[in-house]
Amino acid sequence: MTNSTSQPLFGRMINLLRDFAVTRSSALAWCILAISLTVTAIAWFLSSQYIRDRASDRFLFRVSEMEVSIEQRMLEYEQVLRGGVGLMEASNNVSRAEWRTYFENSRFQEYYPGIQGVGFSRVVKADEKDAFVEAVRAEGFPEFDIRPAGERDVYTAIVYLEPFDWRNQRAFGFDMYSEATRRAAMDAAVASGEPTISGVVKLVQETEDDVQQGFLLYLPVFENGETVEGKDQRLASVVGFVYAPFRTRDLMVGIRKSNLPDIDFKIYDGESESTANLLYSSHLPMLRPASEGDADFVLTKQLHLRGRDWTIHFESQPDFISGGESAISLAVAFIGLLVDVLLFLVIGSIGRQQRQAERIAEQMTSEFRKAQKQFQAVCDTAHDPIVLLDQSRQVVYGNPSTMDAFGFSENELVGTSASCLFEGSLRTDESASSSITDDELLCIRKDGATFPARISISYWHDGEQQLAAIIVRDVTEQRRVDALIRQQIAELSRSNRDLDAFAYVASHDLRSPLRNIKHLADWVTEDTGDQLPVESAEHLKTLKQCIDRMEQLLDDLLQYSRAGRVHDRLTQVNTNELVTRIFGMLAKPDAMQVCIDGELPTLLTLKAPLETCLRNLINNAIKHHDRADGRVCVSAVDHGELIQFIVEDDGPGIASRFQKKVFEIFRTVAPNADWKNSSGMGLSIIKKTVETYGGKIELQSELGQGTRFILHWPREIVMPLESVESPVSAESEG
Repeated sequence: MTNSTSQPLFGRMINLLRDFAVTRSSALAWCILAISLTVTAIAWFLSSQYIRDRASDRFLFRVSEMEVSIEQRMLEYEQVLRGGVGLMEASNNVSRAEWRTYFENSRFQEYYPGIQGVGFSRVVKADEKDAFVEAVRAEGFPEFDIRPAGERDVYTAIVYLEPFDWRNQRAFGFDMYSEATRRAAMDAAVASGEPTISGVVKLVQETEDDVQQGFLLYLPVFENGETVEGKDQRLASVVGFVYAPFRTRDLMVGIRKSNLPDIDFKIYDGESESTANLLYSSHLPMLRPASEGDADFVLTKQLHLRGRDWTIHFESQPDFISGGESAISLAVAFIGLLVDVLLFLVIGSIGRQQRQAERIAEQMTSEFRKAQKQFQAVCDTAHDPIVLLDQSRQVVYGNPSTMDAFGFSENELVGTSASCLFEGSLRTDESASSSITDDELLCIRKDGATFPARISISYWHDGEQQLAAIIVRDVTEQRRVDALIRQQIAELSRSNRDLDAFAYVASHDLRSPLRNIKHLADWVTEDTGDQLPVESAEHLKTLKQCIDRMEQLLDDLLQYSRAGRVHDRLTQVNTNELVTRIFGMLAKPDAMQVCIDGELPTLLTLKAPLETCLRNLINNAIKHHDRADGRVCVSAVDHGELIQFIVEDDGPGIASRFQKKVFEIFRTVAPNADWKNSSGMGLSIIKKTVETYGGKIELQSELGQGTRFILHWPREIVMPLESVESPVSAESEG
């Protein structure tokens, strides 16, 4: 508000000061000072009024917030009671334990702070009183009785009240219908069938210390869960009341919290603001004195809650408008006076500033011309065409590359419309300033030929009109390269699908004839029995071993084709436990020693691929060891980005001429006697798996000195691109 008033006046004062710098008129300077002082006084008044208006809005908002909080909290308590009614109607006889379970599981005091408890008061007729009292005493309360004593037609004894603490136990057995205020609320609840709030009462839970005003919220429970028409019929069908007692100060503290930190309020039952009807007062005399009518903001509102009218009187505290807010208007006045004085003093320096401005303008003109020459040199040597357009979208400049690309001479290019150079319309913004847009268009050469280009457009204003600079980049070659890349990707995808299909056929469809051959060999052995010559029996045994080896080769082939392509989720893997489990799973001679050297790390990685690599390495070390009492040891070294898992043995070792070949597919350096136990694919699978995730495997060995495999496993897994093609399946292969 202040800014909108003073800004045009401030601009006019600057103009007057400029004239004063030329005329040296002291009278005009004093006149300007008087005007500025007047503006400062107006700004101070407006800022003070603005601060008070803002505080008033804040006061009204917090009052409204408190109203909504009370209504919302009472609605939540209503839901609590309705839950209790639902429990009563769902069972013919709700036990005390069931009521306690309902209360404890609902966690009312945690989610609904301020509620004293949730209870059930049963309606007891005069002729049922003795039997009712004896039944409650039989539950373990030998001193139970309906209070207050006396003969009445109807009693409403409190039988359930949770939490059943020392304070609520004071209300156990109390006949609320015997007290007029409570009875009026209970009758109103029965008549309406809806939750009803009582007037101001002193709860029987109160003691001599910390006495608070209270009220109760009732919801009737009708026989068979159905209400009937007519007041007398309703009274006859009521079996009890689910109710909640409230100590008002505890309730309001739970509702208020930080909603009204600087506002006092009082709640009265009904429309009269009398002391007898006072339900709650947030004012605590021992903490601060009462405002005694000097509050800046006061508001009284009526609140209708569950059949009861409350009157709430709100008053702002003395410090509702903070010292910081009050200081704003004083700061405006002080700063205004300071500015006024500075304006008066600055008049004498305006002439000097004007001369300095002229020198700066000359310097900027010189620098602009220098920058213009530098820009001209950059444009002239640029490989990409650069075109400048004026506001009418005609060419005002084109660098040599533009002339080469479009085939125009300089005279032909200048003045040419942009529509003659670009097919389609340029996406331009007449209001754009220092903005850049990218687009892709077809460019038109002088001979009519076109070529695709990526263009970047930059806009700026030179003070008179909008200009546009267009940088053109021919993308013909880029498109050719992109097409070639897409073709290569498609070819690689097709090749991968073919390899997947081959691996499936090799590992699945070839199994059937192998099984048939094995079965035939078994039948021949069974049919001939002991009649088969020893040499022929050996041949059949060798045949079956060859079939088993072929099946193993097919399994390894399928596993090799899938290595590095099936990924599980990253999980925390304790490699110490993993290796221990692998030791227990693998078959080994009883005398052979397997051990873990040092502590193996725990890391976030892919468990299945890592387990496959370690299991194959350990299994190879055991299987190819030349002694039954040999030793296989696993250790690890953390190198930050890579973790080295080392599997070493004291076996026969591998000759150097074979060390590069052991990782080749179907390659094994095992002795001839062991060819049936090795497919030659284990190390190939390990190599493919670890390299897929960004690691590597290394072999160190000498004949007679054991073998040492080092698995360089990455700490951060590099996940390969997943194939977008459907996997080869039994259905797709026919």
